[in-house]
Amino acid sequence: MLSLDKQLLFLVSSAGGIEVKRLVEIYEAREVDHQVVRNALLRLKKDGYLRSSERSKYEITEQGLDFITAINQKSLLLGRAWDGQWLTVMFEVPESERKKRDALRGDLLQLGFGALHKGVYISPWDYADEVIRFAKQYEIEERLTIMRGVFVTRQPQPDLVKRLWPIDELNHVYRAKIEWYRTAFASTVTPLLRDPADGLALFVRFLELGELLANLSLNDPMLPAELLDEDWLGKSSFEEMQQGLSQLAEAIPADSPYRTFVHRFTQA
Repeated sequence: MLSLDKQLLFLVSSAGGIEVKRLVEIYEAREVDHQVVRNALLRLKKDGYLRSSERSKYEITEQGLDFITAINQKSLLLGRAWDGQWLTVMFEVPESERKKRDALRGDLLQLGFGALHKGVYISPWDYADEVIRFAKQYEIEERLTIMRGVFVTRQPQPDLVKRLWPIDELNHVYRAKIEWYRTAFASTVTPLLRDPADGLALFVRFLELGELLANLSLNDPMLPAELLDEDWLGKSSFEEMQQGLSQLAEAIPADSPYRTFVHRFTQA
């Protein structure tokens, strides 16, 4: 799913329903053409993530909420204690159903699974319910086996972890993004915090940072500390930018029409 699509789902779910003209206004401030926004909304509706009960207004569906919930849950894994057990997902889907197989594989990788062998994926976190939901969605649940336990041999060590997940590459990404956040991004936000006006400019920056965090969350398996090197920047960088996101949300005036989109990130 495209970044714009995911963000639109977030906005619609936050508002409980929203008119197209409001979304167009927001994304024109981000220099996104209105037709791109309209096309994305139609695509999400066609795929079952949104519904339109009245003309030019969208609401999120149960399928859309499930997707948003899955994305939001990954960041909650930061710092969570690990019980040392692994979830193992095994499946064998014939070539005639390749699209379903590829879709499930993509979902597993997005959740943070690593490919141990062909058709065998592992995760330190218990995503059994999500995996079963995906399998039912693609009608391949009978081709799926899920187990949870410990490794008797080949307990994943740092070298194997780095083969299964692009840890070093992700660390470089985090290093670059936190540097951008502390310099280029901060320089644009500081004057807005002093004079938030109607909140639109702050909200645009909120969306920009939120989009970055969402993409990082989708690419980062959020592995427990036991499986990571001491120089891992993911947890500290992600948490610092999350705090910045909350700061932006709090700075949007209470009477701003954009405040409703950020209430999850505010104290009030």
